[in-house]
Amino acid sequence: MFMKLKLIAPKSYAEEAVNPFPPYVLLVLASLSPNWVEVTIEDENVEDINFEESVDLVGITVIMHNAQRAFDIADVYRKKGVKVFMGGIFAESNPDDCLMHADSVIVSEVEDMWEDILNDFKTGNYLPKYQAVKRPEISDRPIPRHDLIKDKPGYFSKNLIMISRGCPNRCEYCSSGLHWKGQIKTRNLDEIIREIELLDPSKPIMFIDDNLIWSKDYAKELFRALIPLKRKWISCGSCIDSVEDSELVYLAKESGCSSMLFGFETINSEALKTSRKGFNQVEKYNNTIEIFHKLDIAVLGTFIFGLDGETYKTFENTVQFIKDSEIDMVNLNMLYPYPGTPFRERLKRENRLIEYEYENEWNTFAYNKVMFRPKNMTVEELSKGFEYSVKELSSREICAKRVSEAIKHNRYPEYVFNQNMKLRQHVTKMYGEY
Repeated sequence: MFMKLKLIAPKSYAEEAVNPFPPYVLLVLASLSPNWVEVTIEDENVEDINFEESVDLVGITVIMHNAQRAFDIADVYRKKGVKVFMGGIFAESNPDDCLMHADSVIVSEVEDMWEDILNDFKTGNYLPKYQAVKRPEISDRPIPRHDLIKDKPGYFSKNLIMISRGCPNRCEYCSSGLHWKGQIKTRNLDEIIREIELLDPSKPIMFIDDNLIWSKDYAKELFRALIPLKRKWISCGSCIDSVEDSELVYLAKESGCSSMLFGFETINSEALKTSRKGFNQVEKYNNTIEIFHKLDIAVLGTFIFGLDGETYKTFENTVQFIKDSEIDMVNLNMLYPYPGTPFRERLKRENRLIEYEYENEWNTFAYNKVMFRPKNMTVEELSKGFEYSVKELSSREICAKRVSEAIKHNRYPEYVFNQNMKLRQHVTKMYGEY
């Protein structure tokens, strides 16, 4: 029997965020599907969902930001008599919430059981929950179905690729750490090169690994293999504890590196220690940025506000650091107690979760909402400090200066412009024009 499967990446009701990248996990699932399954992908961040299309089964990938929208989409399909399953980090940490809206929930990585799950739905003998006995290997798998998104508009680049899954670090607040459990799985280099050779050569490759350079040796092998391809690439996740290896940095540049994302998170050393990210050394931040700027590689820095150890003074100090360091792009986040994380569990023990928000969490999510009582400031101070910081760092003048410097030094100005405009749009949607 032939089956029509639709895989959906929902948008968030918090309209401030638009995912600029395709849902790679759905491309992977499509590639693993047997030939009796016809797969379509709909990414609501760039297109409307066609609820009128006839399908046999719907799969929805769920994260915290889009959980309520995922539930609403699932409800529509189930009213039509279509079976729905959910997966993703949110489904893993909140399976019972998902089962109120789905027929089945996948609470782990799925490679080794994907065809069995589809057969179960085909015969009607599906389980309410699926969980792998162990983490699957990710080598020797089919190449993800990039062809299913080639005609979709709205992405900066469709050339996504993941060469590894996981991160050796277990940061207290990180939902990915909960998922990967400190383990890392890698792909064979020949598979990676074959996938890259299928991607659009006019657009940059986007490595979406949580930590691209977690292993210096593996990263160097990758960079050497990339050099003959002469392709421009961007890292969407890296830790700063490997960049003192000059050979690694120069190989990255020679292989086409145009931009690196680093999780600086905070300039407060005490906050880093309490959040289990003490391997970040604040005194080396400026040197890290300078190393890449000397090679004309753009730097995107991520920062989190509200960590234990931070005070109201942290906002002003962080803003000044970012301005002085001339980081090309920034990702600024309110600390969020994601379900299942050690940080959330600690807040529960310390009675610091804000209950009136917690009870309506999924359908009231907002990127600037304080969900807990900070340790060294009031809720209002955290809220006001975050607003001050994101407005100050996304002003027209600051964004224009970053783009101007990127043009001057040829640090991938198109990408720097794109990210700074998205930052400003994001903040404007949260707080209005300023």
